[in-house]
Amino acid sequence: MSQMVQLDALVMAMACLSTTPVNLGGGLVVPPSLENVTSSSCPADSVSALTTRIQSLAREIDEFKQKIGGLQEQLVDLRRLGASPSVALSASTPNLLGSRFLSLEPQLLGEGGAVVAGGGVPATPANCVKQQHGVTRIRPRANVEPFFVFCDQKERGGGWTVVVNRKDGTEDFNRNWGDYKIGFGQLTTEFFIGLEKLHQITSSDNYELLVQLQNRKQELRYAHYDHFSIGSESEQYRLNVLGKYQGDAADALRQHTGKKFSTQDRDNDESESNCAAAQSGAFWYGASCNLSNPFGLYQRLLERDVDGFKGILWRGFLDGPKGSLKFVRMLVRPRSGS
Repeated sequence: MSQMVQLDALVMAMACLSTTPVNLGGGLVVPPSLENVTSSSCPADSVSALTTRIQSLAREIDEFKQKIGGLQEQLVDLRRLGASPSVALSASTPNLLGSRFLSLEPQLLGEGGAVVAGGGVPATPANCVKQQHGVTRIRPRANVEPFFVFCDQKERGGGWTVVVNRKDGTEDFNRNWGDYKIGFGQLTTEFFIGLEKLHQITSSDNYELLVQLQNRKQELRYAHYDHFSIGSESEQYRLNVLGKYQGDAADALRQHTGKKFSTQDRDNDESESNCAAAQSGAFWYGASCNLSNPFGLYQRLLERDVDGFKGILWRGFLDGPKGSLKFVRMLVRPRSGS
């Protein structure tokens, strides 16, 4: 009986994290003492409040992981440049306890990853052009908050911002509108940058798009579009602009041009069915659900193929209805001369 009482008290205390936290300063919050927790001192519904808090903590943990990945990338670059990691991190280290999230300001990194003499703070770059290879912080517009991206300086002359990376199925892409809006996954592994960030990037300048694909036979294909841009959330992140195609993977995005983005909980397609729910993947769907589906279900080599056009598909390279591509990356960069 005493164990049940202790369990009830523990549940109540954890629920109180969402209702009656004790602030110790410096961003540290602890629950009330188990001895003092009662139904009167913590009136919130314990189960629902605890569930809400757990979901909130899970989101915060995902953000921590992403920022830590960025910090690790910066440390690698600093070591390569011969700089002292302790010096570069001195400005952000005191904030670890004073903020809910890690402060990962790349304060000593200048253009191309060079260390700024005297510890000066360089201007945040607008894109990945002439920046370091790896995680970098950019600010596409002066009136938006900067954010971290993964810059690719090895592919086709560099300057690319990676917006989608799928290679092993570790990240679930069958997500709702909220997740697709802000982005998900870790920049050093599998991730989607987020529709809002993608809009901020592609509307800040004239951008081109590169799509890299690989099937299970290790065949590599690509699709390049010389202009690419999506609308704002008020436009349902519509695929507004898709320029001239070049490549060997087929012009599979053409039929998605002008379509609004759809998720399982936000049906914006032109079909009678909910394509995102039916295909287990969000995308710019039109009247047909059975075209390209880069955000579909990842299917590993030894797993049984999922039928019904639910895999990672690219019309003209892998059409479906069975199977899945092994590797997909989507990258954008400012058009040369723009």
